[in-house]
Amino acid sequence: SSLNDTIVKRIVESDAAARALKAGDTCPEFALLNAEGWLVRSQDVLRQGPAVLSFYRGVWCPFCSAELEALHEAEPRIKAAGAALVAISPEARGLPLQVKRERSFGFEILCDLDNGLALAFGLVHPVTPEFVEVFCHAGTQFPLIYGNDSWFLPLPATYIIGKDGVIRHAYVNPEFRERLDPERIVAILAESGTKK
Repeated sequence: SSLNDTIVKRIVESDAAARALKAGDTCPEFALLNAEGWLVRSQDVLRQGPAVLSFYRGVWCPFCSAELEALHEAEPRIKAAGAALVAISPEARGLPLQVKRERSFGFEILCDLDNGLALAFGLVHPVTPEFVEVFCHAGTQFPLIYGNDSWFLPLPATYIIGKDGVIRHAYVNPEFRERLDPERIVAILAESGTKK
């Protein structure tokens, strides 16, 4: 749609993706609550092997919603490649748990309230006033969804982290309608040797 085209143009103009962590960088350590309310730490996730971290904006975004479904379908192959799949969203108020239950997702969904981890990855960009108005008009109330009034969003991104905490692959695209194909994720895990 022309609205999405304009939003993407603004994100590209802001050069938001240039600040994001890249392959070779160290994954920031984290401790976040999962959808069920348990604390999950980065060292717990990486103890067994590599991890696939997928940052998404929220299930209100149809592209994020479709990506979660694709990851859900690919999870057995991601697991077979020796990696853990973890989705990360700034959504608050029990939304991640609701999504997990409704869609029978088995992977962790971590609640990155106020985009703390997304900020550490360099993925956060402001929603400009013109679009705040558009989203509100469409009934997408970010303050209710995210539990704050800041109007910031994470760039959707997929990171493959080695067991040693080093980023092996980074997919960050200001064009939020395009995502890293789960088949590509499985291939990257196979190429990089799953035990690293």
